[in-house]
Amino acid sequence: MNIKEIAKKAGVSVATVSRVLNHPEVVQPETREHVLKVMKEFNYTPNWFARSLNLNRTHTIALMIPTVEKTSYQQIVSGVEQVAIRKKYATLLCNTHNDLKTELNYLDMIINRKIDGIILYSSNLNREQLDKFKANKTPLIFIGKNDVFKNENSCYINFEESAFKMTKHLIEMNHTNIDLAIDESSKQTNEYFVKGYKDAITSLNENMGKIHYCESSIEGGYLLTKKLIHKKELPMAIFSSDDEIAFGIMKAAREEKIDIPSRLAIAGFSDSPMCTLVTPELTSVEQPSKKLGMVAARMLFDIIEDEELALDTTHEIVLQSTIKIRQSCGNRKRIYELF
Repeated sequence: MNIKEIAKKAGVSVATVSRVLNHPEVVQPETREHVLKVMKEFNYTPNWFARSLNLNRTHTIALMIPTVEKTSYQQIVSGVEQVAIRKKYATLLCNTHNDLKTELNYLDMIINRKIDGIILYSSNLNREQLDKFKANKTPLIFIGKNDVFKNENSCYINFEESAFKMTKHLIEMNHTNIDLAIDESSKQTNEYFVKGYKDAITSLNENMGKIHYCESSIEGGYLLTKKLIHKKELPMAIFSSDDEIAFGIMKAAREEKIDIPSRLAIAGFSDSPMCTLVTPELTSVEQPSKKLGMVAARMLFDIIEDEELALDTTHEIVLQSTIKIRQSCGNRKRIYELF
């Protein structure tokens, strides 16, 4: 059965059926429901390939991320797909492994396949490479804050404010000598973490701790902590830019019989599900990763559906994070200080 036969069965024009399929929002609800009911009754499935040719669209968007192994990225994928499914779009997932060459290869493929739009997270592109891709007029949304992305449509979590809030929380718990452990591969993000951390230390007149760079993994946090213990340089508290680093710190501390949090307070970032499964439970910054993916997808579809938006002023949406306070940071204040 084809679209003409559906139109005849429904008692409407072919154009009306086409609008129900392509632009349902412009069709009267009663008419739209009637046509959809007829389609369902006769098991009619639209020829999406033919529709793509007709609309000059593939009904596919691409999401490019540096890894699929971390919970925060998985949540971003979930958010993007949730919006895409509602729009009847497929999502092409591109895992770059944080490698520029892989990223460039994916961009070439996206251009060649005429993908309708792309969401790009934590890109390694320079300005020249970005401008070359933009010349193809493919709608583009960035997730993350990056100097290269200035004046581009983007949404991101305020890492600087997040680091400030967590460092301030540690200080308010009467911890001094607070170190920062951050992912050695995230240069741009690290700048915001470091600034937020330093601003909190300075504003509360505390002594600046040390900044450590390590692999963003349990092993990375574990090896870092072992080294600090061996050198007798273990601080009173460590704030890590990733929960996995924090889990590694906890593992090393337990092996060395270092009490958490009385001797070493630990805070993470991302608030992964494991935070409530470790002992003591990990205090962490909760970032709204799924919401971030949904916001990015909505921004992208706004441009896909109205190309004039791409010519307007660019939009930058900043999402706020919250601290999930648990037991790993303790409270070094004496009871009488609370009154």
